[in-house]
Formats: sequence, structure tokens, C-alpha cells
Amino acid sequence: MGFKFTFLCDLLSDLEDGRIAKAASGTDLSDFRTVRRWFASYDHHINDDGTDRLALLSCMFPEKRTDRVFWLRETSLSGVIGRCLALGTSRLAELGQWRKPGGPDLGRCVEIVMRQTENYIPPGREVTTEEIDMALGMIASRCRFSGPEVRRQQTAVDVESTLSPLYRRLSSRDAKWLTRMILKSYAPVIIPPKHALERFHFLLPHLLQFQTTFEGALEMLDQQPMKDFPPHPNPKLAASLCATALEYLQPRTGIKIGRPEYFKARGIKHCLSMANRRRMSVERKYDGEYCQIHVDLTDKRTPFRIFSKSGKESTEDRSGIFPSLAESLRIGSEECRFSRRCILEGELVIWNDKRGEIAEFHKLRRFLSRSGIMIGIDNDSPPQPYEHLMIVFFDILVLDDDICLRKPHRQRRLLLKDVVNPIEGRADLAHQEILDFAHLDGRERLEVNMLKAHTQRWEGYVLKASDEPYFPIYAAGTNATFGRWIKLKKDYIEGLGDTLDVALVGAYYEARDAAALPSLKRLKWTHFLVGCLLNKENVLELGETPHFRIIDALHRHSMHKNNLQSLNQHGEFSACDPEECHTFTIEYGCRESSKACVLFKKPFVVELVGSGFDKPSGARYYALRHPRIRKIHTDRTFEDTASFQELQILADDARSVPTEELSDEIGHWRKRLKVSNGLKEYIVPRSRSLSSTCSSGSESEGDSKSKTSTTTSHDSEEEQIPELKSPQSQIQNLEKPARTQRGGDPSGAPVIYLDDTDSSSSSRSPHCNENILIENENLSSRQHTSQTKHGNAHEAGDDENSLAYYESQAKTEIPVSSLQGVWHISPASEQNTQSERSFQAHKNAESVFTHNSLQSPLTTIPVYMSWPSDMHTANTSCHSGLHEFIQTLNSPDSIASLEKSNPGAVRQGIAFGIVLVNPGDHPLGKEIHQAANTISDIFRRKRSCLSTRCKIFFLDSAILQQNIQPEDLTFCIRETWSELSRQYYYACLRWGLDEDSKDDTLVDTITSSMIKNHFDNSNSHTLLTLSVTFDESEILALGETTTLTTNSNLIE
Repeated sequence: MGFKFTFLCDLLSDLEDGRIAKAASGTDLSDFRTVRRWFASYDHHINDDGTDRLALLSCMFPEKRTDRVFWLRETSLSGVIGRCLALGTSRLAELGQWRKPGGPDLGRCVEIVMRQTENYIPPGREVTTEEIDMALGMIASRCRFSGPEVRRQQTAVDVESTLSPLYRRLSSRDAKWLTRMILKSYAPVIIPPKHALERFHFLLPHLLQFQTTFEGALEMLDQQPMKDFPPHPNPKLAASLCATALEYLQPRTGIKIGRPEYFKARGIKHCLSMANRRRMSVERKYDGEYCQIHVDLTDKRTPFRIFSKSGKESTEDRSGIFPSLAESLRIGSEECRFSRRCILEGELVIWNDKRGEIAEFHKLRRFLSRSGIMIGIDNDSPPQPYEHLMIVFFDILVLDDDICLRKPHRQRRLLLKDVVNPIEGRADLAHQEILDFAHLDGRERLEVNMLKAHTQRWEGYVLKASDEPYFPIYAAGTNATFGRWIKLKKDYIEGLGDTLDVALVGAYYEARDAAALPSLKRLKWTHFLVGCLLNKENVLELGETPHFRIIDALHRHSMHKNNLQSLNQHGEFSACDPEECHTFTIEYGCRESSKACVLFKKPFVVELVGSGFDKPSGARYYALRHPRIRKIHTDRTFEDTASFQELQILADDARSVPTEELSDEIGHWRKRLKVSNGLKEYIVPRSRSLSSTCSSGSESEGDSKSKTSTTTSHDSEEEQIPELKSPQSQIQNLEKPARTQRGGDPSGAPVIYLDDTDSSSSSRSPHCNENILIENENLSSRQHTSQTKHGNAHEAGDDENSLAYYESQAKTEIPVSSLQGVWHISPASEQNTQSERSFQAHKNAESVFTHNSLQSPLTTIPVYMSWPSDMHTANTSCHSGLHEFIQTLNSPDSIASLEKSNPGAVRQGIAFGIVLVNPGDHPLGKEIHQAANTISDIFRRKRSCLSTRCKIFFLDSAILQQNIQPEDLTFCIRETWSELSRQYYYACLRWGLDEDSKDDTLVDTITSSMIKNHFDNSNSHTLLTLSVTFDESEILALGETTTLTTNSNLIE
């Protein structure tokens, strides 16, 4: 008789009815209980001899049958169903409700239409899963995109005549689930795969790791001794039987082996925690297409079979790599290391002989067809003679009768080296380095590798434990990280990915995507179109009508669900029909782009984060890969977003490997990496925009390279993309500027934003340097307390021209004359010779300088240092010292002292401070956040007259090892600080009245009326901004001269 399809529909309907309980609990426990009850009720039917278990599993998990492609989407399927049911005009209109924004999905529409006249189903005529599986197999055999095994069963079948007998014998409820099955998505329902497979048979989840097809796994279950195992033994017996089964598991060539699970490292510290002091192989992650290569020498006709990441066989499409495979594996030669079979893993890339490097990902399209069809190459240039396919091997799974899966990775790697003969530009082994995280240098070496990956523009790394097998099931009693790989990419790390401000100019609706988000009600749009201005310069200067090019579409996987809800809610106020929108015009970047059903008269401005730049399918331009919304900006307009020309400049910059100033590039990213380690839960990095520092694309080549993290893959985006702010705070009063909103976590700690308008000081023009004090709107004036209370002075050296210095233990102001000698600690080693030569070169300029007219800023600016031991043992003392340091910045004595070194800063009401840090002992990000917390606390509690314009510079404490004199007048020169910044500068924490700067991002907001200060504008309600920048040119403000003269003139 078979297994009735209505039994499976009972499970699906129960899961759908339980969505409210699931949402209330926030867990999948209700789904687990539903699955357990269903298997208990129908277990005897499942294990009946008349039940085809392969057909049942194929119907339960249609998305797992990647070998079946029906070539039926909503539009074509709705027409087929309408003809199968002989629907009239009015009911066809009801069936088409899925097309309307906010409408139900096609499955629900089928249920509504068929409920009006339910089919009569005689007993014994019910549809079975076996019938459905056979019908779908015949339909899939007609499609060229189906797997080769499915296509070999091709029959001359008509889709309507195949589906009509099924729909006419189904109830409206069951027809809904059949429709969703054909579309390969039961959304909003998801059957918990692992739990359901375990209830089917306790070994099935493990077997599917060895043979990813249901057919292969079920064949192994039918073999001895697994055939005699009970399907649901008690846990103790199950562990014993599983260990027994492992001894008999034999992977087969021709059936893809599964892949281990992996974790995403969100930072160096997180990666070290998951590494857990293990010895690991750090392998370069190549930006290509995954291949699992099965070699069967007994098959003389087709010895190679290649499987893609999805499990679909793609041997014919990748036949171009066969010659390289045969040569590198030495097939047909006496040196071949296997006699019958071999299974390897690798990455397929394009090699450029002319440049001697791996080409960009999008160039693979020109060499790889999809079921014999070249897709997305309309605007691509043809393959060049010096470009060709290359295979990069990274693992070996089977070698004749040796099941390498059981071996530790270090042994598999040695076998791989023995089996593969590298061929330059054709076949190679993945770049690898072994790191032992039990050693003290493990963290440092990992950071060095990350820096190398970035400067070489690699995608990232994959970390694999050297002493662990391919699958964790080969070892008992292990922790959650055992056998799991770790992926480490810059876009996974907060603050290091590629970001961009763009405009969302339109939207459209996909009913299937809306059905996958049952918790969101009344969605009108599921996809939002990203537009870039083509005429930005004319819009800004001439008031020309904006013209956008649509470059991408963001969907539910590209944003947090609350952001999607917010865009829908607030988009209603500016949505209009595309033909009635006269605010701007649009064009589509490629033919494959879906058309907008609405345009927004006031486009949204969002910050996107992605994993590099690449050419989308069928496009001539570059765009972010895997873009995701990081933040919605309500204080910006589409004029502030990156234009299309600026996007291409940013993409070129991000893709190009630096050939000059490589040390500067490495130093810059070392600082960013250290900050990201400590600010993971605090920072919200600024997105890249050329317009933030220039008015046209032509002026922006030297602009910043800001990066922020992200994630890729098909994991749940609700887990991968954090909701940075509530939708109410993200889009609240669109007519009000965002500077009236309050940032920060519930505890009151400010959220730190990064101002990433970086550019190396060495690359700036003299004109830019000369005007640094005049043009910088964030330079701030200072307040000051002159009395010391009960603190400790760290004295060394003379009292004259010395440094105001604050340790974390200090509870009062340290006398200005106490700490000159701190700069004489351990004259340094060879690493300092370059900086010493730089200082010596400037000392010659000081020969006839009048001593009383100008002093070194190191003798006039307060300096604070926090010792790591204090951070752990004396938090109160540390906070007190930092609190007093910040209050001291604007005391009358400090202002008078600063005027001796930086009179221009004093005239503009600017305060400076220096914080010396050692990120190796204490995360730099936490140091910055603690300072921001203290500043926020001082303002909120109105404890003092704190300066409303200030900069605090964070420098590496290693500067203390320089054999320099704080009173050295070369510290008055900008070039001196330019040299220092490259080695010792980390960041600048600044706050000030930035009314004219739209690009400054709010950290914490306090109206100046809350602060009693001595400025003339103290009664205004201008908002105070707090931000972090990594721009090395910021510290040039400490030097107000470009040279030293005998009359002490400041040359600006």
C-alpha cells in the first residue's frame, strides 16, 4: 500500500500549528515534542515492508534532493495547478494572490482555492509518498539541471498529466504541502533534521556524513551488522552500537562524503578560545569552488567524478580540470600512489600565468558551465590564453582500502603530499602553517598570519586540529569543538570587514520569503534594491535629477528580521508606483535584476558589510559580496552614500595587493586587529564613503579603507547578524536628525563608533598637513583641576620641563614636574634605531631656537598609563586615576601649560591628552571603551567643567623604551609625530561640537546645557559627539610647526 502522504501532512500541519508555542518559548523544544509524538504514532507504518523509506525521506526533506531540479517556480507552477484543477477565471484570480505584496504564498493560495470545493477521496485511493516520489522523479528527469543519475531515467512525460492525478486526490490541506514540496520549501515549517533522522534510525545522521545521499545511507543500513541493530536503542547501547558500526563503514566512490561542521571565529581572542591550546593546521582559504574528487581507476571510461559543495555531481561541467588531475596524481604511471580508488578534496580556481597568481572569483564563470550552459557571462570578457583552471588540494579522505577519514589531520596531510605531484599553475597543495596554541607565541603568530592574509588579499584561513580525525564521531567523550574546523576571515571580525553606505531606492515582494518569516506580520516587501548615483556630482553642484543604477537586491538573509520589519513599516510613508515617481530615475545594472514594484521617494540610507568585492553574475561592475545590512542611518540622505564611480574606486582599492608602503599597510591593520579584539561588543565601525572626505570621485583615491565584520554561508541570519539597535531607535521620526537619539547599552555604557576616514600621514599633501589645526572640527578645548589630592607621584629625573603623567593607581593629579625621567627607560634595542635616526635628523633644526618661546608638547600635555595588574586587582583605583586624568585636561594650569607648546590649539579651545597602552597585556578596545565610559559618566553626573572639545591619543607604551628627551623641541614639528605615528599610534578618542560634519557618528549625546563650562556657546543645545578614529594624521595636531626657526615663528 505504501505510506500515505496525509500522514506526513499531519506532521507538517502540527508543526505549523505549534509556531506560536515555539515563538513563546524561543526554542525548538515544541518541534522536538511534535516530531517525537508523530514518530510514535506512525512508527509501525514507517517500518512496514510496503513503505519505501527513500521515498518517505525524499518527501520529508525535499531540499536535500539536490539532484532533482523541476524547473517549476511559482509563476509556472501556478499555471500548471490551475489547469490541473480546471479553475475558472475568478478562482484563477484567487490563486494568483501570491503575486500581490503582503499576499500568502502559493501553497496557501492553493489551499484557499481548493477548500471551496473539497475533493472526495474514496478509501484506498489516498495518495502515497511513493506515488509522489515517482511523479517528481519523472518531472526532474526532464530538466537538464538535474543530476546525471536522474536524467538517465528521462521519460517522455507531461507535467500536467503527471501532477493532475495527484492534486485531484488530495484534500486542500494536503495540496498545500505538495505545492510547497515541489517548490522545495515547507516554509514557514522546518522539520528538525537531526532530531527527525534520529527518530527514523539512530545511525542515520552519522551515515549521512559518510554518504550524503539518502540512497547511500539507507544502503549502509541494510548491510550487516547495521541491519540487525534496533532503530531506537537506549542511549548506552546506542553508543556501543555506533562504535561497532564505525568499523564497518566504507565510503563508496560515486557518492559524496559529507563535510565537518565549522565554527566562525569572531576575533583573535574568540579563535584562541575555540582552539583551546590545541596544535592546529592553519590553511589558507581559497576563493574558488569546492570540489570533492572521486577517482575510480577500475572505470576506464570515466575515472573521475566531481561533486560540488551542495552534493550535486558536476563532473561534465568541470571536465576541463581532468588533464591537470591525471598529471598531478600521476595516473597511468608507476609512481601513482594508489591502484584502485582515491577521494580528495580541493578548491577549483583560475590561475593567471601572466601575473603568476590566482585570479578573481568571478572569472570562474568563463570556464565552468552549469549543466552545459554558461551562465552570467554576457558582460564578461572571453577567457585569455594565459588563464586556465587550477586545482588546490587540501585533504585526502580515501586511498584504496585505507579509510583516511579515521586518521588525524597531520597524517592525512602527509599522505596528500605523497599522493599529489604539484604542477605550477595547474595543481598545488593548500598553503599551510602549523601553530601550537599551547605555546606563548600562538596568539602573535596567528595575528601575523591574519595580517599576511589581509595584505595579500586572501579570503582568510581554515584552522583544523592536527591530531583529530575528519569526523568527531571517530572519538568518544570529546567536547563541542572536537573535530570542528574554525573559519577565520576578516569580515567575521568586528571592525575589519568591507563596508559601504548605500541607498535603498525600491523594493519588491516574494511570497515564499515572506512565508519563511512567520513572526513578521503584514510584510509588503521582502527584497530591497540597492542603488548608486550615476550623477552625484551634478546632483550636488547643479541640482540635477538623481539617476540611480540598481546594483543589487537585499533579501531576508541580508538583514536582521527587525530591520526588515522596520523598512516595511517606514517604507509605507514614501512608497510610490515606479511610473509615478518623479523624485529620481533608475536603471538596472544587469538583465537578471528583478524589477521594483515600488520606489521610495525618500530612499533609505543603510550601511552594508560584505566579504570583499566581486562582479555579480551578468554585470560589468563590482559590488560587495554577500552584502548584509549593518545599520540604518536616519541622519543621512542619499547624497551622502557612495556613488557608482566611488564604489568602483573602493572596490579597486580593496582588491589590489599593496606593492608600496607594505609596512604601513601591515602596521595599520595590526592596530585595527588589536582594537577589534577588545571592542568586539562595543564598536560599530563606520562605513566607507569617499564623499566623507572629498566632493568627487576624482579626489578620493587616497581615501580610507575601512573594514567591518560579517558573515557568510547559509546559516541563520538571525544568529549571524546582530541587531545593533532596535527598529524604533534606528528609524524613529524620519524628519528628525539621528543626533537626537541616544546610543549605548542598557547599562548606560556608550557604544563606540569608528571614524574610518583613514589615510596615512605620509600620503597626505603638505597643504593638508599645514591646515590640520584649522580644518579639524573635532579638536577640543580643555578643562583642568590644579590641586593634587591624595595620589602618588612617579618621580624620575629633573623637575624642569617634565611630563604630566598618571598611573592607574593615582587618585590625584600628578605634579607637572615629576616625571621627565620616564622617557629614559631601557634604551632600546635594534628595533628603535630607525626612529632614533628620525629624531636625530630633526634635532639639527633646533640649534638656535629660543628656549623660553616654545616647549615640547610632551612636557605640557597630561599623560596617563594603566598597568595591567591594576586592571585586574584595583579596578576602583584604576577608574579613579582615569577619571582625574580626564578632568585634568581642561584645568587652568593645563591650559596655560599647553599654550607653551600648542598655542593654536588653545586659541581654538582644544584639549589634548595621551594614554599609553600595552595591548598585549590588556585589550586596547577595552581601554578605549573604559575611557569613553568615564567621559560619559563625567558629563552625565555633571561632576566638573569638562572640556567640550578634546582629543585623547592612544600610543603604544613601547615608546617609553626610546632614548628620547621629553623636552626635545623636535616634538613641536609635525613630521616628528608623523614618524612616531607609524610605529606607536593606535587610535584617537575625540569629542567635540561637530555641527557641520554629517559623517561623524554618534557615540553618546549630551546637550551642552547639561554642562556648566566657560565657553560662550555653553547655553546652546548642540549635541556632543564621541567617536574613535584610526587616522594617523590626527596626532599631527600635537606638532604645530613644519620647521623650527630662530624667532619661533609657527609656519602654517
